[in-house]
Amino acid sequence: MFWKRIKNSKEFESGNEVLQDLKGYSLKDLVSGKVFTRTSFTSQGPYFLFVVLLAFIYINNHYALEKLLKRQVALNKEVQELQYEAITTSSELMQMSRQSEVIRRVEAAGLDLEVLKTPPRIIKAD
Repeated sequence: MFWKRIKNSKEFESGNEVLQDLKGYSLKDLVSGKVFTRTSFTSQGPYFLFVVLLAFIYINNHYALEKLLKRQVALNKEVQELQYEAITTSSELMQMSRQSEVIRRVEAAGLDLEVLKTPPRIIKAD
């Protein structure tokens, strides 16, 4: 219904109004706000609002993307730190499991354990 009113208003425009609308806009018209009252501007109102809506969506999308990128950088940094921690822990465990380190810890704990002089034997039960 709104679109029909705009079409009908175009039919009743005089030639002078159309000629005035085709003339260029001056800075004075822009500052005073007369630009917004001209029929050429008001007839393009829905398109202008659509472009403004698209601009808001674009800006929102840009901020959301920046937020995701910041989160990705933080997660990548956390993964890198966890990898370093895993490597360090693995190295420490490997150092602790060496035979010489086990013997040293047993002696430091004061346990009466000795290293086997003969290899272990498998006992078979019949």
